[in-house]
Amino acid sequence: MPKEYIITMTAGNRTGILSAVTKAMAELGADLREASQTVVRGYFTMIFSAEFPDRIEETVIRDHLQDACRPFDIEIRLRDPSTHLSAYSAATAECKPYRLRLGGRNQPGALRKLSQVMSLRSIDITGMHALRTAEGSGFEMVLRLAVPSTCSIDGLLHDLNEAGRAFEMTADISEFIE
Repeated sequence: MPKEYIITMTAGNRTGILSAVTKAMAELGADLREASQTVVRGYFTMIFSAEFPDRIEETVIRDHLQDACRPFDIEIRLRDPSTHLSAYSAATAECKPYRLRLGGRNQPGALRKLSQVMSLRSIDITGMHALRTAEGSGFEMVLRLAVPSTCSIDGLLHDLNEAGRAFEMTADISEFIE
């Protein structure tokens, strides 16, 4: 039975990182299940889930990936999701996916205020992309949410707009179709 690991990697971005990582994984017989990679201000980060043959020890996996990534000075971390995954899956099983689009004036505290509204409603932010607008005075953000079935979407949108009023923020929410 394969063994799953969550692997995170961070480094200054350079061409060839993904190629080196996937080659090392293939050499170990790994099956990539899910991945997310982004570059922020020249800094590469990747998190992925992969299954490895159960006969391969965690230290062998870590050492092989570190050797393959040494030219890129990548920080690598492996985690066994089995203890956390069941609790997370149970918590999000009754949730529905939504996409939240936000925009407003760029000001410290905006994300803190908005995430607080969602946290109080037990909404899980499962993905986020944010940036300053070209002129630098505004922000645009897209979040993927896991919203409990008991949460009123109209009420959530109202509360987000109220919380974002100080940031001249507008919010739009729609169902996320996978």
